[in-house]
Amino acid sequence: MRRLRILIWKEFRQLHNDPIAVRLMIFPVLVQMLVLGYAVTTEVRNTPITICDRSNTPQSRSLVGTIAGNALFVFKGMAATEEDVRARLDDGHARIGIVISPDFATAIGQGRAADIEMLVDGQDANSSNVAGGYVRAIVQGWAKQVYARKLEAQGLSIDDVLPARVQPVILFNPLLKSTWFMVPAMAVLLVTMVTALLTGFSIVREREAGTLEQLMVTPLESAELVIGKSIPFMLIGFVELCAVLLVAKVWFMIPFRGNYLTIFLFAFIYMFSSIGLGILVSSIARTPHQALYFTWFILIFFVLLSGFFLPLENMPHWIQQFTRINPLRYFMFAVREVFLKGSGIGELWREAAAMLVIGCVVYSMAMVSFKRRIG
Repeated sequence: MRRLRILIWKEFRQLHNDPIAVRLMIFPVLVQMLVLGYAVTTEVRNTPITICDRSNTPQSRSLVGTIAGNALFVFKGMAATEEDVRARLDDGHARIGIVISPDFATAIGQGRAADIEMLVDGQDANSSNVAGGYVRAIVQGWAKQVYARKLEAQGLSIDDVLPARVQPVILFNPLLKSTWFMVPAMAVLLVTMVTALLTGFSIVREREAGTLEQLMVTPLESAELVIGKSIPFMLIGFVELCAVLLVAKVWFMIPFRGNYLTIFLFAFIYMFSSIGLGILVSSIARTPHQALYFTWFILIFFVLLSGFFLPLENMPHWIQQFTRINPLRYFMFAVREVFLKGSGIGELWREAAAMLVIGCVVYSMAMVSFKRRIG
């Protein structure tokens, strides 16, 4: 135990004497948290839109004003013809084009459904679907207001005519802010990058400088060396996690409904995987550049298959099964659940068990690989 304490103290001293590593642990994390917290969002805003009003009646102009004045879109002006709309989409001047038919006002006056054509640039399928849904919702809302005014003139209420109404109750994120969903996930990504990268860098630098061989001629066992290398970066990971949670709560004002001990327990279990990954990479890489490349190559798959950007339910079934070996998936789910729902270990024990199994396997592989490399 005394030898382990000395090795841990040596690691902290080495980090203290490396100003670049200290800056890497503090400033990039805070900058990434603040920038990505605003940039990484599932909301679709500022979509450029153009409209061709072939009816040119008070009714059509009312609809044009409703769409053009919505804050979700950037109105790029009126198009003279349908061909003009298509040309604006072709040259990228607009992403959505609306064409109002000539008989728009006549159809409304006769109680028929008026035709409105919507042309959408489908290159970005997700954004196009969302933006198109916004347009449909705006048009439906406008049509409902027109219908309501007609019924009021007859002494009726639209609520009495509709066969059913939906009364939505939004739980856990009542304002539907994407930052409430994305920022807790950023905490997971930043902790992963810091622990995995710094652990791998530390061992590779020691091998480059020749100090790793010097450590091996001491009475230290390989297991003690791996554990002694792991503990400092695990503590650093906890400090990073606390900093990110503080920024999420104070800066982004995201409510924390769970228990901090639950978050720290999951972080402790998860770091066996992330630090084990760093040790595994260090046993393969010969230079810090190789360690960075290998770590990033692996993490990009972890991130894409974790549910950070895309829901796991949207993925093919065989990929969903493949994500079961991804510890990032379970930690990200747990952090979001604890943060927004207040879930505890009673609801998340399956995720904890899966992370524990994966962490033990990865860390054991790392120790065996490290021992073989230096043996």
